[in-house]
Amino acid sequence: MLHEAPELSGREQMVLQYIIQNFIVSANPIASKTLVNRHGLNVSPATIRSDMNNLELKGYLDHPHTSAGRVPTDLGYRFYVNSLMKAASLTVGEQQIINSLSDKINSGNIDEAVFAGARLLAKLSNLLAVNIAPKLADGVFRKIELLDISSNRLLVILTIESGLVRTIHVEVENEIDRNQLDRISLFLNERLSGKILREIKTHISEMLADFHEVDTSPLIRVFIDRADAIFDHPELRRFHFGGVEYMALQPEFSDLSQYKSIIEIVENEDLIVHLFESKEFNTESEKRVNIRIGSENNLPQMEQCSVVSANYKIGNVVGTVGLVGPKRMDYARMVSLVEQLANRFSGI
Repeated sequence: MLHEAPELSGREQMVLQYIIQNFIVSANPIASKTLVNRHGLNVSPATIRSDMNNLELKGYLDHPHTSAGRVPTDLGYRFYVNSLMKAASLTVGEQQIINSLSDKINSGNIDEAVFAGARLLAKLSNLLAVNIAPKLADGVFRKIELLDISSNRLLVILTIESGLVRTIHVEVENEIDRNQLDRISLFLNERLSGKILREIKTHISEMLADFHEVDTSPLIRVFIDRADAIFDHPELRRFHFGGVEYMALQPEFSDLSQYKSIIEIVENEDLIVHLFESKEFNTESEKRVNIRIGSENNLPQMEQCSVVSANYKIGNVVGTVGLVGPKRMDYARMVSLVEQLANRFSGI
């Protein structure tokens, strides 16, 4: 992690800001003469060079050996996003694209919405986008509906608070008695309503212990025996991502080994969930959007990357949406994109 940053004068802050803004665009080390000419500074290149030397001594800039220019360090980026970065507004077109997700999100099909959100964010940012699905097992059971789709095949529609829905096809050994389905649904809803799905999965035997006194249908036993599959979602992907192809276009990842490190992350489900769901990304955090830069990610593969993420909450279940990109990303715009997408999911 980064240590406490040395103080900067007003002009040093200005020079650091201009260097980062230019480096974001060019990906090339920035020279003093470039700053003076491009920004109409009322001082000589030698004066700016002196400021750049001071910034380097304080740890905010680095000096590539093959160039006369400077590049930001992790400390420089951190000071920039904390103290110098100005909020960026999305274009009307970008906002309309994000708003177009509403139908998918409000449909209740969370897996489809999470996938669509990741692809959309990747397209807008030209970076690697990740959308971690809310943990449905943490959701509160609202109701269950049972529909027979054949003589021994049942469609179970499970709704949790906030309207999230999952459907499960269940094969049964005995022929389904259509006349009993409504009665069984009513019994299950009375016993399970308001319970957390994870608790239902674990304790359903106790919750339905006297079911034989209410109904002799073997269907009740099906729900007890298959609670793991019905009230959890082990086959549901924990996250979706998009935009791996965009990372290959970034100069920082022209080196194949650097690009492979990104691929390694997205292919490791536990790794990427850990990266986005660390304690620093607390849902109670005062900061709506979290930014981690380079070494702050505590992963060797991520030393050349930054992560911008935000949590969203649907009822009492929490998901996370975010971006992975080079440290040279346009932080202001990426923060706006991530925040707006998180707001869209939270607005269900």
